[in-house]
Amino acid sequence: MLETPIHPRDLPLFSDDLDRLEKVLDTVCRDRGIDSRGVQAERLGALIIQLYRQGVKDDAKLLALARAYF
Repeated sequence: MLETPIHPRDLPLFSDDLDRLEKVLDTVCRDRGIDSRGVQAERLGALIIQLYRQGVKDDAKLLALARAYF
């Protein structure tokens, strides 16, 4: 049997996770005047997902970090 560690970044995102992350994305897009269907929103969404997978699970922290990036 092959034993390899499972990293949080490898775990799937479930619909509850995606709903939370979408709210964060929508909030930052609205605050910053970013088109929610544009390239900036895609980059921001990828950043939010990356932060979440790295262990940032608190919505307020995700918001703060996403706002600091954009």
